Order: sequence, then C-alpha cells, then structure tokens
Amino acid sequence: MKLNKIIEEKRKQMEKAKKKETAKNVAVGTAIGTALGAAAGLLFAPKSGKETREEITTKSKEVAENVKVKVEEQLDTTKEQLDKVKTDVEKGWVELKEKAKKDKEVAEEAMDEAAEKAEDVAEEIKKGAEEVKDVAKDTKEDVEKEIKK
Repeated sequence: MKLNKIIEEKRKQMEKAKKKETAKNVAVGTAIGTALGAAAGLLFAPKSGKETREEITTKSKEVAENVKVKVEEQLDTTKEQLDKVKTDVEKGWVELKEKAKKDKEVAEEAMDEAAEKAEDVAEEIKKGAEEVKDVAKDTKEDVEKEIKK
C-alpha cells in the first residue's frame, strides 16, 4: 500500500516537473524569438554595415549565453528531481523491508509462544493422565479389597 502511494506521488511530481519544463521551454523560445526579432530589427536599421555586424555578433553571443544558462538550469532541475525520486523510492523500499522484518519477528514470536503453550498443555495432559492412572489403580485396589471381604 505504502509503495503504491509513493509511486503515485512520484508520478504526480514527474507530471508537475514536465509541466514546469514545458513552461521553461516556452520562456526559452520566447527569448530566442525576441533575440531573432531584435536581430531582424538591427538588420533593417539605418546603421553602417560594420555597426550592424557588431551588434548582431553581440546579441548572438548574449542569446547563446542565455540559452546555455537556461539549458543548464533545466538540466540541474531535472537531475535534482531525479535524485529526489530515487531517494524517496529507496526510502520507501527501506521502510518496506523494515516493516517486513518487524512483521516476521512478530510472527516468529507468536509461533514460539504457541509452541511453548502447546508444550505446557502436553505436560498438563501427561500429568493429568498419570493422576487418572493413579486414581484408577487406587480404585482397583479398593474394589479388590471390597470384593475379598
């Protein structure tokens, strides 16, 4: 039961992470689109060719750096989420194993206790049988004495 709960929580976290990733991708796409729009504006701006090329180079480097940063951030986020899921699953397995171990110990204790009680009952039955045997012997002797009289 607990493992199913953990798996369901992880599935929800993964869905949330996927939605977050989609939102980041849209943001990165918007940034790229803006940069391309700015580059197009520069191309059509009334500046000298040298100035325009310098601005395009500068803006291209800025956009490339921004894309690189966003990709690295996304990779870091994905790695963190993967590590968290891995840790949670491992923790769930450890808890499950500990519970199974405790349940096994409880079952073994119950079996030991039942075995002890069975031995006690067998001992009591043995004692009772001996007492019945003694009573029967005494009764037989009494009956034989009475018959002889």
